Amino acid sequence: MPTTTRSQRRRQPVRGPQQRRPNAQAQRHLEPPDYTRDYADVRRDLTMIALISVLLFVGMLGLSFVI
Repeated sequence: MPTTTRSQRRRQPVRGPQQRRPNAQAQRHLEPPDYTRDYADVRRDLTMIALISVLLFVGMLGLSFVI
């Protein structure tokens, strides 16, 4: 039986020679992509769905008083 403890037997992470250093080009800030033009059609469709659903709800409410 080996006389090493369990914590001594754990593998230690191996650092390769080509690992980046924290201050080497890691501070480059990327702007998030702008999706406003991509989702313009989706926004218009959702607006139409909301408008139609409100009109139908108002119609059902109106019919509930008439009938």
